[in-house]
Amino acid sequence: MTDTLSLSGSKQTSKATLGFTLLEVLVAVAILGSALAVLLSAVNRNLIIASDSKNLAIAGMLAQKKLSEIELEGFPEPRREQGEFEEAPGFRWQLSVIPINIRQLGIEIRAIHLVVMWDEGKKDFEITMAMSDIR
Repeated sequence: MTDTLSLSGSKQTSKATLGFTLLEVLVAVAILGSALAVLLSAVNRNLIIASDSKNLAIAGMLAQKKLSEIELEGFPEPRREQGEFEEAPGFRWQLSVIPINIRQLGIEIRAIHLVVMWDEGKKDFEITMAMSDIR
């Protein structure tokens, strides 16, 4: 079919050039599908990072609370303990208080090692500090 002039002077297009071909539609759908998959992957990764960040902040706060309790005791006795945080279900702690004698200085030091764990022990937050009996 050939193009013809209508009475108004504009060209009419043939019926073969109207619309999209099946191939064009398939290519467009493939491009949109690929873009959507990449976007969903990025959103999922960001949600995981946000969750990890939240749990790490909670673990840091719980560790600070536990260390404050130990400091309020005074000079801690050597021991090993573990337990769960009542205020944060799913978070556990392990505490080691290890004596360190420095005879040359005449002081005794306690190394306090605290591990806060979550996600069934797969992730943890560790902190170690030292306290002395110097007054």
